[in-house]
Amino acid sequence: MDTKPQSRRFYTGKVFLVFVLMAICRHIFAQATFLIWPIYPNIESNEKATAVWLENTGKSEALIQVRVFKWDQQQYKDNYEIQSEIIPSPPVVKIKAGTKNMLRLTRIMPAPLNTEQAYRVIVDELPIQLENTSSQNIAVNFQIRYSIPLFSYGQGMGSGLTDASIIANAKNPLAQPNLSYWTEKNKDGEATLYIKNTGSKFARISEIRMHEKSDPLNFNYVPLGYILANSTMTFHLSSQLAEGIRNSSQLYAVDSSGAALKVILLKRVGQ
Repeated sequence: MDTKPQSRRFYTGKVFLVFVLMAICRHIFAQATFLIWPIYPNIESNEKATAVWLENTGKSEALIQVRVFKWDQQQYKDNYEIQSEIIPSPPVVKIKAGTKNMLRLTRIMPAPLNTEQAYRVIVDELPIQLENTSSQNIAVNFQIRYSIPLFSYGQGMGSGLTDASIIANAKNPLAQPNLSYWTEKNKDGEATLYIKNTGSKFARISEIRMHEKSDPLNFNYVPLGYILANSTMTFHLSSQLAEGIRNSSQLYAVDSSGAALKVILLKRVGQ
């Protein structure tokens, strides 16, 4: 199952996620293009649910399926599991062209005290064959998949995106990522950067720097992204970049998980 985050478009006042995957087939199917927002939904400790909007900007009706998976990171990879803690409503919906529909994500029970629970919301467009079409026609099957993160918080911790959660996090020393790193060769002999988060909140890393105010390191388009609470992720290094990092006693990461970008220290451990 391909659940990687897809490309984004940024608009004034709202952030939308747009992804269209096209494949040639023998039948004519409904053609739809979707906007989805917000792309960073949260359920704060004092909330039971949150809303996500789906807007069909295409020319045809679309059938949408919504699933929510538990998300963690094991063996340096994203892992998704079936869960019953967050329920999407409706789980399947038809959205007419030019209209939008509200998706409600409801938490069945509160998250444990001082915890951040991670999920992935997967939105798939299911093919709808149009009427009065011949199997001899050649057309395009538009199938859309969105994958957006969802975080649910227990009392004493929050997203850091609202005033109340910023105040709550300021009182809780656990409510932040705590990053460290080391380098070594992986099982294939490739130079690899390991970043470990021993904090209770995720980090969303957009850049890594040698110094707090230096230019970002060039990872040759390798995406950085999420390091969940109490997790470790790996990133391939070129030989030149590996040498520079091995000679450094610390690194800095730009974290975009809060209301504003924050430069955080990564302490070197191990070798």
